[in-house]
Amino acid sequence: MTNNEARTLSSLFPAHGHVLLSGTGKDLVERLGIDVVRRIVLAILQGENVRTQTEPLSRRRISQISGALVTMFLEGCLLQADFPQRLTDLALQQIDSKHKKTKGDAWLAKWIIGLTGKAEQNVLRGDAQARAAYLADFETALVEAAAQCQAAMGDVEMVLQKENAIGHQQVTLDWYGILRLTTVIGCQTLAIRGSDKAIFGKLFERLVLGSLLTLLGFTRVNPATNTRTHNVFWLSDGSDIRESDATILIRPGKLARFDMGFIGIGNSEIFKDKLSRYAREVEGTYGTQNYVNFIVVDRLPAAGTAQTHALTLGAEIIQMSMSHWPQTLAQRLGARLGFEHELQALPADQIKAYLEQQLATMPISDFLAGVSTEDLADTFQDKAALT
Repeated sequence: MTNNEARTLSSLFPAHGHVLLSGTGKDLVERLGIDVVRRIVLAILQGENVRTQTEPLSRRRISQISGALVTMFLEGCLLQADFPQRLTDLALQQIDSKHKKTKGDAWLAKWIIGLTGKAEQNVLRGDAQARAAYLADFETALVEAAAQCQAAMGDVEMVLQKENAIGHQQVTLDWYGILRLTTVIGCQTLAIRGSDKAIFGKLFERLVLGSLLTLLGFTRVNPATNTRTHNVFWLSDGSDIRESDATILIRPGKLARFDMGFIGIGNSEIFKDKLSRYAREVEGTYGTQNYVNFIVVDRLPAAGTAQTHALTLGAEIIQMSMSHWPQTLAQRLGARLGFEHELQALPADQIKAYLEQQLATMPISDFLAGVSTEDLADTFQDKAALT
């Protein structure tokens, strides 16, 4: 590579891939496909399981990042034929660089040397000597595996090529280059699958709550600057770890807070935590008010203690596994706070069409403005998951 040519892994990695790693939540959703995301929101509002619905998004994200990695290899090899052999040095330069870099840049460099965030914690433990020993073993394993593949399967080459203004450009990977490429793709697959549970969980909490409250007639506002006192809502900005996921103000003295979690029946202890988060009153911009806590979860544990606990706190639990749960939520808002909306009395056989119509033109990606996918992945890493 010459001094005028890009030298870093980050500069070789396509911009499309950077958005999928380090973009905002809004960027990620729009890159994956807003129509697909809209259909998932609709399915969740009809009682479908979020994990089943977001699996296609994970596969799409993994596939697109894999494509970006293939492009990175192509661009790197076009600059220098021994690019696969230089990868470890390039990864270490990016990891150790004092220049500002995104967490996506760090993840990319780790994948190049066969690590995910959790693997780095468990294998290296911040020990420089352990890293040197690991890298030596990693390189030896790749060289030996390439030799074994050649002995067992013969000479195999992978041709990467593209057409551009320059013309036809092509590079060829031998067994060693192929294994370097497949290793990094394998690492990113593990990492993305691990982090997507947190990323898509938090993104769809905002998407579903924002969409539902909007179709119920509430207008989203910034609580720090809002002066309206009727039919408004705001979403958590993450500045307060105890802040609810959404808050609605129907009118002065009539307020509800929502805490959403795609929690399965095996996590009953999380229900207790959610139910204990709130007191019976909140004091804020609008003064001291009575309000209702809505705990919105996938489904309740088999034991009935959560429902009993909710009743003692004056809270409401809504199960998203119920096919018409948005109507149930609207009805309970009516019973507890005098809220009125046409969805409350809509016949069951008309609810699906109604939701589809309301969501069709709603700019749902706006509910993710300013939400960083890096921060969401970090939340998952804090829980000792793959990143």
